[in-house]
Amino acid sequence: MRTLTAVAIAALLAGCATAPPAAGVQTFTGEVWTWDVKDSTVTLWQDGQRVRVKTTPEQMRTLQLHQFARVTGTLAPPSELLILGPVGPVTAVPKGQPEVVELKGTVASVDPSGRLAINSERGPVHVWVAAGADQRFKVGEPVTVRSSVQAVDLVPASAPSMPAPAPVGAPSASPSTEPGDHAVVTGRIMGINAGGVLVVESPTGPIQVFATDSSRYKIGDAVQVRTTVRTAS
Repeated sequence: MRTLTAVAIAALLAGCATAPPAAGVQTFTGEVWTWDVKDSTVTLWQDGQRVRVKTTPEQMRTLQLHQFARVTGTLAPPSELLILGPVGPVTAVPKGQPEVVELKGTVASVDPSGRLAINSERGPVHVWVAAGADQRFKVGEPVTVRSSVQAVDLVPASAPSMPAPAPVGAPSASPSTEPGDHAVVTGRIMGINAGGVLVVESPTGPIQVFATDSSRYKIGDAVQVRTTVRTAS
């Protein structure tokens, strides 16, 4: 069993502030970091920096988070992706009922520092796990992902409040006795994609989970995402 907690409240800056403007259409390649359907822009991770590209709606429909992509368009100026949250320590105050989704899939990639990409039955999932994940998960291995998405209000606090990771859907269970990797990420929604996919900020880059009713959320909303990942028995 492994547990992990993260809180993300900082604004992320898309694009590279030092990149010169481009005149005309170019082809850009890199890892898809996030996108904005309204503005038809996609942010790629390219050569160690974020590059924001204005492209076409047709190309936007083919994008997948954290996948390598080739995009044709023009270099867009930097832009704040999110509204800043409260300055200083905050407490996440739950509002409404959490949504719980359980999916089966296979491990697509493993980051030893604590990230897991999973090809689930509904599409790609990107979640936090504890460090040393490569010792517990192997590419191609079947896994079960259980996630809980809870809408929250971030209110100022005198000291940081860090929620304790626990098995999703079993509030009375102890993490020390439940198998799997348990994580908590509190952050703002960066994107809402087709099929009920929520893209949520975290200190090491966006995570991606499914909601049962994505219409409940909008970009900029704060949520607390709890995940449990375990190898399928």
